[in-house]
Amino acid sequence: MMFEGIMKGLAKVLVSVHGPSSAWLGMDRDMRKLMSLFQRIPAPDQQSPQKLRRSYRLSTSLWSLPVHPSVTVRDEVVNEDITLRWYESARENDQCLVYFHGGGMMIGDLQTHDRFCRWVANRRGMTVVAVDYRLAPEHPFPAGAEDAIKAWNYIANSWSNAGKELKNLGIGGDSAGGYLATMVCQQFARSGLSVKPDIMPAWQWLIYPVTDCTDRSSEAWGTYSHDLVLTSQLMNRFHDNYVPNVEQQSLPEASPGLASDEVFTQLPPAIVITAEYDPLRDQGLAYARKLRSAGVAVVSHHEPKLPHGYISFGGYSDGALRGIEKAISLIDVICLQARRTMPGQVDKVVPE
Repeated sequence: MMFEGIMKGLAKVLVSVHGPSSAWLGMDRDMRKLMSLFQRIPAPDQQSPQKLRRSYRLSTSLWSLPVHPSVTVRDEVVNEDITLRWYESARENDQCLVYFHGGGMMIGDLQTHDRFCRWVANRRGMTVVAVDYRLAPEHPFPAGAEDAIKAWNYIANSWSNAGKELKNLGIGGDSAGGYLATMVCQQFARSGLSVKPDIMPAWQWLIYPVTDCTDRSSEAWGTYSHDLVLTSQLMNRFHDNYVPNVEQQSLPEASPGLASDEVFTQLPPAIVITAEYDPLRDQGLAYARKLRSAGVAVVSHHEPKLPHGYISFGGYSDGALRGIEKAISLIDVICLQARRTMPGQVDKVVPE
């Protein structure tokens, strides 16, 4: 804790010295300051996977949310590839969220998203189960997706055996974790992998999700190619490490945004959250449109002042914290829609 405090103080000094960059003037002021700091470290797309993982873990410890002590945590090993972390709030309700961490299928772990998952469990009073899965390039496609399905099946079975209702079991994730959440839902509708989900999630919570590995020409992809936590260059590296066979990148198992209309019509109600300063912005917006066109109940929310990855910076930026709180509040909305909304009815939430 002392080391973390020293590093956090040093980082704040560096931010104040360098000042905000003028590259993205519309961005939340605090987040813009952090972007200026990240511009002065080695380019992430040139770092080794091991160094990227260490850097990601350090940044989340410096800038993430404070720890909620009222949340109880326990780890459970499913097998040599999959570990779960269960978060229980003192005011637990009957809902459960199975959560997959982001990181481009190449970085991230239970620790990088620990504080965020604690925050969700506390604010919603719900059970959150975080999933640690295999990463590329050591374990390329479809290892991570198949781990996600195996973990989902294990958790669903545990939830049911505990006498809990499966209609209260939802799924979610940020960035690559959003991709994994969509994979679980889509593979129940039409399986193309070696494992298949036992049940369909009741609802999905997708935070700036990856949905198209073939995207190289969208407006956001071209615009947000530099001076951000996530750039299109870094996403190219993530895609090519996770799915090194370029021909496989167009498969719906790798790019869920390319799934057929038939698959989309079978998907559960969804929250799709996008951020403006994000090369994945257009993918998320397109995925929400496809769900809506298929008659799926969708809550669509866009953060116009925040960059990709903002859920990791709620301890530094008030704007990021507000974005996190908004995202969490929408879980109530989608849970109600999962219970009450008939197919084809759509609610849209616009930025405040």
